[in-house]
Amino acid sequence: MIDRFGRSLEYLRVSVVDRCNLRCVYCMPAAGAGFDPWAELLSYDEIVTLTGYFAELGVRKVRLTGGEPLVRPGIAGLIRRLRKIPGIEELALSTNGVLLKQQARELREAGLDRINVSLDTLRRDRFKEIAKMDRLSDVLEGIEEALRCGLHPVKMNTVLIKGVNDDEILDLTRFAVEHSMEVRFIELMQTNQAVMLDPAQNFLSVEEARGMIETQYRLVPFDTYVSSPAKVFSIVGTQARVGLISPLSCFFCARCNRLRLKANGALKTCLHGKEDLDLKSLLRSGASRAVIQRKIEAVVFNRPEQHFLTQPEVKHQDFQMSHVGG
Repeated sequence: MIDRFGRSLEYLRVSVVDRCNLRCVYCMPAAGAGFDPWAELLSYDEIVTLTGYFAELGVRKVRLTGGEPLVRPGIAGLIRRLRKIPGIEELALSTNGVLLKQQARELREAGLDRINVSLDTLRRDRFKEIAKMDRLSDVLEGIEEALRCGLHPVKMNTVLIKGVNDDEILDLTRFAVEHSMEVRFIELMQTNQAVMLDPAQNFLSVEEARGMIETQYRLVPFDTYVSSPAKVFSIVGTQARVGLISPLSCFFCARCNRLRLKANGALKTCLHGKEDLDLKSLLRSGASRAVIQRKIEAVVFNRPEQHFLTQPEVKHQDFQMSHVGG
């Protein structure tokens, strides 16, 4: 699939559930999460069917997200089925890590290639402040188990929150060095007006974070995917890396190759754009493979050139991150 700006779309992020077992302040509303009834979410059969359609259209990488994907029963079984789809070369998963210790080995044996774990702080009190749950030890044990059972690479995603965790940037980098991981620092961005953090007050650029890291470590550019949103650096003298993801200060729309399938079956061609196509309704109405694929190709071709987060005159299309999967 090629859009009108010549970008090749090869990466599909699939949200398997809109529920989460944490309530992180930059993701979830302060009250009321608005979960859909289970019957309104795509079934595993529907996810497998649609992923097969996307694979025929050129998708090569699939990442399972949520909400929190590990709260949905049978996720390893879904991975086994997706692993058998011709054309899918890489299967990844993003998790908050709370349930990872119990499931890491089964996920690896099912065919999962790589995993990203959210970790915004190493302090128990601060974890509870950010996530509204006291589960830091579970996340740390989950990371250890993922590394132990051979999921590689294990990457750590950290949202930069000025005034909250910016004093831990070096500590989180040191954690990555000690575990030979990649830590990815991500700029805070606007999602839903009801979330508990104000991005305008709590924004910290990845370049500011990089400056802090370079007071202790030497960073050298590391080759990565051309379409990757992260600028990746090796930490000299270690097996660890730092990734910097800058959706606001230096956005990467020109090389974006990803599509997002929400848990309710809506396809989004831009994280911050509208829901472009209701694939669940098409499937459940009996639309043929050919019809569905033509509609996918049409909305993909017309996807926007870039997001509008730096254009204050454009009204934001509010969304809840737990429904989309990031």
